[in-house]
Amino acid sequence: MDQKLSPAEQYKRFISWQCRLRKLSVRELDGRPTFGMSAGVYSISGGDEQSRMNFLIVKQESDKLNSELRHIIKKTRDSAEWVKNGLRILAERHYLDDFNFCAELTALFSLDSSLAEALSTAGECHLKFVEDSIEYEFDFNVRELAEQDSAHQATYWHNHLFNPSLPGRIRVLGFAPRL
Repeated sequence: MDQKLSPAEQYKRFISWQCRLRKLSVRELDGRPTFGMSAGVYSISGGDEQSRMNFLIVKQESDKLNSELRHIIKKTRDSAEWVKNGLRILAERHYLDDFNFCAELTALFSLDSSLAEALSTAGECHLKFVEDSIEYEFDFNVRELAEQDSAHQATYWHNHLFNPSLPGRIRVLGFAPRL
């Protein structure tokens, strides 16, 4: 990270970088996440990496995309069609600009995830994203998102697009940067 930038400016660059990684993923890798789309999870107080997990960046106005992805999935049982149609939408429009994304990242967990429970209980963590020579790390507040929350829905439908066996009941945590 460029140490001359404020934390808010660094985070804005991080979101731009995440958009670039995701454009690459949907256009060239059939939606498979790159290493930089996941983060090492650390305690705020430091120590070793406790886990590694993928994160989603969510548009501020995600209801339209949520509806489109839900429609694609409900329209057919053919998960190959889901991915094909979902990738088309994500590649053409979703990651086109980097200024309409929420600051809060999201991650999906099973209902019985011990990591989700630990993060939710701690209410905070440190995340480190790295790919090639690019590295970003920030402290985050962690919260559980209600099922009706638009970011929860975005996380569920985006993940379901690529994972047809995703259970109907999951946990979604939000990670708000401490800037």
